[in-house]
Amino acid sequence: MTKIKLGIVAVILLMSNLVFAQSVQDGKNFIYYQRYASAVETMEKVVAANPGNAEAQYWLGQAYLENGNPEKARDVYQKALSANGSNPLLLAGMGQVELIEGKQADARQRFETAISLTKAKDLAVLNAVGHANTDKNGDADYAIEKLNLATQIKGMKEPDVYINLGDAYRKKNDGGNAVKAYQTALTVNPKYAEANYRVGKIYLTQGKDQEDLFVKHFQEAITNDPNYGPAYYDLYGYYFFRDVNKSKEYFNKYKPLADKGPALDYEEASLLFASGDNKGAIAKADELLKAQGENADARLYRLKSYSYDKLGDSVLAIENMETFISKAKENQIISDNFLLAASLAAKFPEKAQRFDEYIKMAISMDTSQKTKIDIAKKAIDIFKRIPNQPKVAEWSLFLMNMLQPNPTKVDIYNAGFENFKAGNYLVADSVFDIYKTKFPDEVYGYYWSFRSLSVVDSTMEQGLAVPDAQKFIEIAEADKVKNKSTLITAYGYMAGYNANVKKDFPTAITYLDKIIEIDPANVDATKNKEILQKAMGKSKTGTKSGG
Repeated sequence: MTKIKLGIVAVILLMSNLVFAQSVQDGKNFIYYQRYASAVETMEKVVAANPGNAEAQYWLGQAYLENGNPEKARDVYQKALSANGSNPLLLAGMGQVELIEGKQADARQRFETAISLTKAKDLAVLNAVGHANTDKNGDADYAIEKLNLATQIKGMKEPDVYINLGDAYRKKNDGGNAVKAYQTALTVNPKYAEANYRVGKIYLTQGKDQEDLFVKHFQEAITNDPNYGPAYYDLYGYYFFRDVNKSKEYFNKYKPLADKGPALDYEEASLLFASGDNKGAIAKADELLKAQGENADARLYRLKSYSYDKLGDSVLAIENMETFISKAKENQIISDNFLLAASLAAKFPEKAQRFDEYIKMAISMDTSQKTKIDIAKKAIDIFKRIPNQPKVAEWSLFLMNMLQPNPTKVDIYNAGFENFKAGNYLVADSVFDIYKTKFPDEVYGYYWSFRSLSVVDSTMEQGLAVPDAQKFIEIAEADKVKNKSTLITAYGYMAGYNANVKKDFPTAITYLDKIIEIDPANVDATKNKEILQKAMGKSKTGTKSGG
């Protein structure tokens, strides 16, 4: 009888473990599908039923982190570690929280302890450490090192290791190796939709030029797993401003695969904006904000900002955008949001400092160098429209420096010329010095250095502008027709310098003659020549009578 009872207990325990294992996997699956609210709900139940299980606690903490609640993750890991302070998986989870909090040294100690306890041979621990270091404040090189160790474990068949490895390379802005890692995940599991999706995300950040590629990879993710909602979501988001009908089509496919709640309500409200109903979008956003209170999606403020901007109300547009930026989760903000915030801030003198912050944030968020450059160019255009010449000059210089060591002649010229227009003459001269070095046979660097230094040395007494004026004339005289107006300016300067500073009237007259040669109707040159000739005549007469 006793043996029979023990057998029943064993069967019950076995069944309990099976249910638990399935429940943990359910939670992991929800994280995989980016259904983070469902992941939290599932893992809370699992931990409640199995409070002593470290794996369940680790994944509950991960669910909280993905759902934007690092404080709750810290509580979970802290309580679990107080009961089991040497569990390697929990140490890795706690290290991830500490990274997010900016405690890199404490986090590294946790990671090293976890790895040491498992002799660097536990796949789950190495993967957890690697994943943690792809997060905020993580060390991408450290992640790559540990994840590569994980790939060498005998029998390793976990595609998520390669996903984290790709994320680590992406954190280093190494798109080539990131794609390679994601594609390796597909060799482990050809149906692993997240790998296709991650490759698509890399091409998505490179802009519309890569549309064929990222759409292809998102579609492959959907083919591999029709329930992979993130791919539908990104396609909906991409077409949001480009094709509202396509956007709605992808949203309707995404909706049944997503968690119900404020985030989904926001997406539905945003489609009003996409369809051109700006007032309707604002009204719906206000309705949701009132009904959901603190639980409302912060992106509703962004929706209102874009809608007010379309309606021409810059005051309410910037107010709502700044509220969004202050309330949004890190993964909710994209570079375009900072770009709109910057264009709005530029309209208000008291927000000038914010403009620079927003533009630089937009640039830092984008992985494509081409897009970074485009954003800097947009900053210049914004200030040209206002207009604000000092800021045009500042951002033109910023753009040129972004392009080092190989800015184009146009970028160098613009940086110098805009600073000249802003009255930053020494800066302009230094920029045109770069132009002269790179393009020594062209006139522009010498001409604008001469013009800049002629203002700095306005009395001509130091002769600062003379070398550049002379060099400009030397090159420009090869085509006097093309360079007529600028040659007249340089000839006039050299005539003035020789007449007024050096008192060398014959040389001054030589330059005036050069003006008259290419512009016979130039009254000023003719008049000044006559004045100098008379002065020379008087000087000769005075010398003779004095003898």
